[in-house]
Amino acid sequence: MLDFISNLYKKNNHPLARESGVTQIIEELPADNPAVALEELTHWLLALSNAEGIQLKERVKRLARIDQSAQKYERALRRQYTDASRMHKTTEERIWNASFDFLEATVNAHLRCIANLPQKGEQSDRDLAIVIMRALRRLDLQAHWLHLRYRPIPLALWERIFTVIQLAEERALLHLPITLNSTAQAQTTIAQEMLKMLMMSVAAPEHLTKTQIDLAHLLTHNLAGTFSWEQIPNGSTVFHVDFSKPGIPVRLTKVSEHHFMSRCFGSGEAVRELVVGLKQLESGGVPTTLGAIDFSSYKREDLLEVMAHLSQCWCKMDVLNQRQHFDKRHAKRTQVFFRISVVHSFNLLYEQLAQPVLPAPTLAPKQPAARNENIAYQEQVDMKIYGFITEKTRDKIRHMQAMQALTPTSALALNNDEDETESWVVENISQMGYGVTISSLKEDWLQSNTVIGIQPDTAPWQIGVIRRVASESVENTQTGIQILSNQPHAAMLRPIDKEMSVWETAADTQTYHHTPALYMHKEPPYQDGESLLLASGSYQLHRTYAMVVGEETRTIRLLDRINTFQGVDQIIFTDVKSKNNR
Repeated sequence: MLDFISNLYKKNNHPLARESGVTQIIEELPADNPAVALEELTHWLLALSNAEGIQLKERVKRLARIDQSAQKYERALRRQYTDASRMHKTTEERIWNASFDFLEATVNAHLRCIANLPQKGEQSDRDLAIVIMRALRRLDLQAHWLHLRYRPIPLALWERIFTVIQLAEERALLHLPITLNSTAQAQTTIAQEMLKMLMMSVAAPEHLTKTQIDLAHLLTHNLAGTFSWEQIPNGSTVFHVDFSKPGIPVRLTKVSEHHFMSRCFGSGEAVRELVVGLKQLESGGVPTTLGAIDFSSYKREDLLEVMAHLSQCWCKMDVLNQRQHFDKRHAKRTQVFFRISVVHSFNLLYEQLAQPVLPAPTLAPKQPAARNENIAYQEQVDMKIYGFITEKTRDKIRHMQAMQALTPTSALALNNDEDETESWVVENISQMGYGVTISSLKEDWLQSNTVIGIQPDTAPWQIGVIRRVASESVENTQTGIQILSNQPHAAMLRPIDKEMSVWETAADTQTYHHTPALYMHKEPPYQDGESLLLASGSYQLHRTYAMVVGEETRTIRLLDRINTFQGVDQIIFTDVKSKNNR
């Protein structure tokens, strides 16, 4: 191993320049940890892109080997991601980032090879078509991972897709038969790979569960041979793209603009194949029209729903939007899927709300912050309320300094142990809350009347309460969540000194009497008036407190308890005027 590492420092002897070096890298990957394996391969892809002295033909071979070896790890993580209806936030981020970062690295490596490949010759055209096809497949997987996270495909990704497609069209490579897998001997074309991605993008994946999105992706790939691609609209094309305006494909209408940069595509015979397959499945048979796909790992109900959904999205009539428009229940409960982060501890929710609002994350990797922003905020709160930094905050600072001294792997493992934030997928929404189906755990915190923090993807945190918990099966639990507040704030209560005893005002006992609270302002239909959420037993009714919310300080008196949840009480209060203002 030391000899292998020493090669990195030898002049003009990069380990990736030798086939044996690539073999050793692949053999040393941890087979039981696909996330780490993909992170390692991402590192080597970046090294390959920046390596000097490697001929282009050899660079393409090394890239193909690394890319091929990563496929099983990416599939393993994707299966883990889709099968879990709830997982720890840190685990989910690790899986998603490991997969997406690898795909980003391999797309960049393929695009660099495409830019440097020769522009003339029959063999050069075939080599270029192979690299373009591999790049499109990885771009398709990037789009698929974004669908699984219920995120829109960004314009930057569409620009890459359209650029590659235009290049293939200019070189007349769209319909050139290519065999990527010599073992399977299955031929495909750039046009088919392109249409897989485009047809999936118009399949409204936001209306499907993660498992159903994965199934729709599989069915779309299987039906790719039936899709149509035309320069001008004809009877089989339903959608169109505009290469001059990168963005999601849209449905053709009578007023759609057609010019030399626009292209049309459609499902071709796919809708008919889906309808025939649906009839076969409903009669108890196996859908023979969909080829030799193994559907044993999917539920029959999911297959029925996905096939019906695809046939509606791809047909000439916009059935999906019409059905939603005339659905009488649409105003009451809407079926829509998106990801939420959930915390069930009052203290964790308070810490989340106490953090400053950060900008939404982008696809580009960010450097880790040098210091926890929550600590800096808590220091300001301490100084404003107490006039000094409490020992609790000092402990947090010492803990963060110890964390920074750890290696990244050790720090991640420690965070995994301490993290209690879970990631769920909402299935439907109403005016007052969400409906979720999640995996059942043997020892579960999930109980009715539990207050939880909810963050829809990158939106601000909300406060909700679990109102309904019904076991759909041994594996799954249906959960109904009622929203209490869309815009809660972290607050701090301090008893007014004149109502405190001599012992209570002593400096070493001050921190005990500063009580964290969650402030909810008047927000119909959720809240008819102002109220606070406080941990049970942490307050006294009819007592006067100084309440600090952000930069504002108010003198309030706690009046009454209007709701009691699991370990949390909802309290109404009134403002108290000081003697100076009377």
